[in-house]
Amino acid sequence: MAVGRARVRRIKKFSLPILIGAGTLVALDVARRIFRMARLFNPSRDPVSTWNPEDYGIPREQCEEVWMETGDGELLYGWSLRAKNPVASALYCHGNTGNLTNPAHLMPHLLDSGINILLFDYRGYGRSTGTATMSGVVEDTLAAARYHDTIRPKRLPTILYGFSLGGAIAAQVIRRHPFDGMILQSTFTKLQDVAKVAYPRLPIHLLSGSGFDTVGAIRDLRVPLLILHGTEDPACPCWMADVLYEACGSSKKILRVNGATRRECSTLSALSHTSCRAPHSRSRVRNASARSV
Repeated sequence: MAVGRARVRRIKKFSLPILIGAGTLVALDVARRIFRMARLFNPSRDPVSTWNPEDYGIPREQCEEVWMETGDGELLYGWSLRAKNPVASALYCHGNTGNLTNPAHLMPHLLDSGINILLFDYRGYGRSTGTATMSGVVEDTLAAARYHDTIRPKRLPTILYGFSLGGAIAAQVIRRHPFDGMILQSTFTKLQDVAKVAYPRLPIHLLSGSGFDTVGAIRDLRVPLLILHGTEDPACPCWMADVLYEACGSSKKILRVNGATRRECSTLSALSHTSCRAPHSRSRVRNASARSV
């Protein structure tokens, strides 16, 4: 009996720390998943106003609604937009909020600049099926990139355009699918840095994981890069743009929109000053559109 009681005491002595450790790991993993879902993805099934492209200034004859299928069977909704005299063709990756109707008001200006655009929604956004995940949105963008190749004029250079979270996704995608150039607008360096900015007094960055390392991705970039960033962006401070610029070893240009937050940092001012094939340089733009994406 004494031996049995001693064995029970030893089991209790060692099992409690194991249980506490296992519970801590489970809690940390749950916290990491909650952080990623809360900070990364904020989709909406409803449009800003309507699903009619004309309500955002896009001529009906220049837009076609399209559906794309991913490798795991999700269906992605998108708009294929055609410029009258195209000089390039872009795949546009929007940010983490809303759906494709959020940046839709910018599309007429891109069309007027001679850029064809494939604008699409990730899984879980807008009319697309499924639920957004970190790996899922990357696979969605790869599916959209492959579809873009089937519809674009082959003579046109291709641009991968990413806004905010879309820029982090684009940086992952361009490693697996070729484009002739890339634009990153209001894009963060890595997920841990976003956590530090959002929760400066809490060690949330320790739970955020290592996904969406934009800095690491663009170190291997071999095509021209244009970086656009507002100097007063509260979520992704402008120093992140400088870090991305320094990390990129290919032809690059950075444009800072003075005094602009992410909602004020429009493509309009930048597109009138530069192109994706700009040489190594740094610039500042004084005026910024107040339109929100």
